[in-house]
Amino acid sequence: MPKVVSGEIVYPSKLTPEERQRLSESLYGVHERIFKGLNKREFDHYVVNSPADFTKIFTYCNKRKKEIIGYFAVHRFEKYIHDQPSVIFRAEAGLVPEYRRENANLSFWLMEAIKFKTLHPGRKAYFLCSPVNPSMYAILAKYTYKIYPKYDSAIPSEVEKLMMHLADEFGLEKADENNPLLRKVGWITETTDGEKAFWQSSQNPHVRFYMNANSGFDKGNGLLTLVPLTFLNLFISFFGFIFYTLKKKMRSNLRRLLA
Repeated sequence: MPKVVSGEIVYPSKLTPEERQRLSESLYGVHERIFKGLNKREFDHYVVNSPADFTKIFTYCNKRKKEIIGYFAVHRFEKYIHDQPSVIFRAEAGLVPEYRRENANLSFWLMEAIKFKTLHPGRKAYFLCSPVNPSMYAILAKYTYKIYPKYDSAIPSEVEKLMMHLADEFGLEKADENNPLLRKVGWITETTDGEKAFWQSSQNPHVRFYMNANSGFDKGNGLLTLVPLTFLNLFISFFGFIFYTLKKKMRSNLRRLLA
């Protein structure tokens, strides 16, 4: 599998309008290879010219041609929840199909969350997302210690109320009145028949949970997901990610030696 070998961090607020437009057009070209259901104006509003209080975008490049093959945009929204100042992180991410099983997105996100929590230890913070395909959710759920929903745990009532409140706050309409976790996102992942077959037959508990909960993901529906950004959650998640990454590299090196 090809590797992501380089990237660039971009702060849209520091760019001129012309530079932001070029960035938006460049990223939308990549976006069209990954998703459908979103036009250029909508993409620009969500990713580059977001109404968030802070936006940071990491672009991924391939090894051979140094072409942009993916992006991860992190947005920070300042909100008041129960009369307490809080921060809600949101994100949009995409990697072209041949890179989809890479974990580059997660490492960038974890470092952003840890950095913010370290600088603002007293602020309540959450990551709210609505993954629109099983792989995105499964990677996040695998490496995150405390995440809602998850196949082996129930959602506490106070957390569920918070999730519903935030979903309404960000205008995420319900896709199914019988399942309030399903929300209309509009981003539809371009998938091959092989990927669909893989997800449908997967024994990964996170993939199976997602497929059971959101079988209509190919219609642009996402599974509302919340990650509390506490020190404990970030600490355990970060070292769990490091452990699994090292384990994966050791297995890969062992296979090469045996070959």
